[in-house]
Amino acid sequence: MKRSTPAVLAVLALLSLSPAALADCDYDDFPQMDNMLLASLGGDVQWNNMPLAGRSFRVPASLEQVRAFYAREWKDAVDFTEFNGWEQILHINKHCMMMVQVKAQNERFSYGRLLLTNPPAKSAVSRPLGGGMPMPPGAQVISDMRSDDAIREGRMVLLLNEEDLHATRAWYEAEMQRLGWSLEERSDQPHAVVLSYAKGRELMSVGLLRHQEVTQILLNRMDR
Repeated sequence: MKRSTPAVLAVLALLSLSPAALADCDYDDFPQMDNMLLASLGGDVQWNNMPLAGRSFRVPASLEQVRAFYAREWKDAVDFTEFNGWEQILHINKHCMMMVQVKAQNERFSYGRLLLTNPPAKSAVSRPLGGGMPMPPGAQVISDMRSDDAIREGRMVLLLNEEDLHATRAWYEAEMQRLGWSLEERSDQPHAVVLSYAKGRELMSVGLLRHQEVTQILLNRMDR
């Protein structure tokens, strides 16, 4: 079954799981297609305070063939979504969550990412989701992803806000200036705005999208 729902449903499904019911799994458990070429995505990645492992891939198969392969492998325990141009294939079992993000490179090849997460240890410290990022009052945190390696640190936070696009944009323009960020670029579209900021060695983009009576906010912060 294919759904055109956003990726936030995958996150909410993940959050509904009880860590006590899960056990670790690794990439030996992740189904892989024949001739799939894999590469590491990098170091320490966390999604909603859960460690997230990632592999990039390229495979000599069409988008439809990739979808059909994972539909067979995961059978009834599979969900298809679309988000930001990516086809997403989600599987959650009693051990962990697995997600395939895939795009067509051409008629013969596809590429994307294999993402896997295990529940955190009971002793793990849980940080407030969205903590330290500029968030309008009343905004809801949907996803908080951290990616730290030897080269750069990055963070991506997805929020939902009930205020309209104009009010949300005005809040960020004032708040980012108050926090000492300099606006470097602004892109306006009928139902979307992207604001690009810099402060010292850090960069931050604020993407706003009005959709179904809510404003989606995507914050992307990283070192230069």
